[in-house]
Amino acid sequence: MPARACSFRVAMPSRHAAPMFNVQAFHCIMKPRLSFSRLVQLIHPLALRTLAAACVMVGCTNLAAAEQGTSADELLNDAGQVLQQLDTDRFAALWQDAAPFVKASVSADKFASQMQQARQSVGSVSRRGWASVTRIQYNGAKGVPDGLYANVDYATTVTSGRTLFELVSFRLGEDGHWHLTGYAARSTQDAAATQTQIAKP
Repeated sequence: MPARACSFRVAMPSRHAAPMFNVQAFHCIMKPRLSFSRLVQLIHPLALRTLAAACVMVGCTNLAAAEQGTSADELLNDAGQVLQQLDTDRFAALWQDAAPFVKASVSADKFASQMQQARQSVGSVSRRGWASVTRIQYNGAKGVPDGLYANVDYATTVTSGRTLFELVSFRLGEDGHWHLTGYAARSTQDAAATQTQIAKP
């Protein structure tokens, strides 16, 4: 990865001018015989801390961009939020964050009605635990825009003691975030289906 040259303006006491610190330029003008320990002594402590913090921030940003859509933890977190909203009838919030193609194909009222009906079929939940996380790449599929999709499947136990499965599906948006495409409840788990299909309203 090529090195980046970054300038940092460091806040100093009022009687000092605020210096500019350029990583590449600073490296070039240093005398070859200057030891690293002496270099550290010459750099103002605040400037050193600012440089370190900035480099960490740049590294984290690059890492997040490189790993866009690959985090299972992110999917589990998003799916957990969807289930919380379903449990508390917050269908309008779900609609707001749904994938664009879903919002273009079904009205907000119909979306809410279908989501409510699907959630009511489950009943009162005793506990949930995720069973699988699957990513699916769609290209040229009928009725589904090309892109990266994901399913999070939950094994859910209701208060009667019965176990069923809840599938929450997403599409990775242009903004780098997962957006809901649908939710489905099933009495039995079809592992093959969750690896090739997504839930829609």
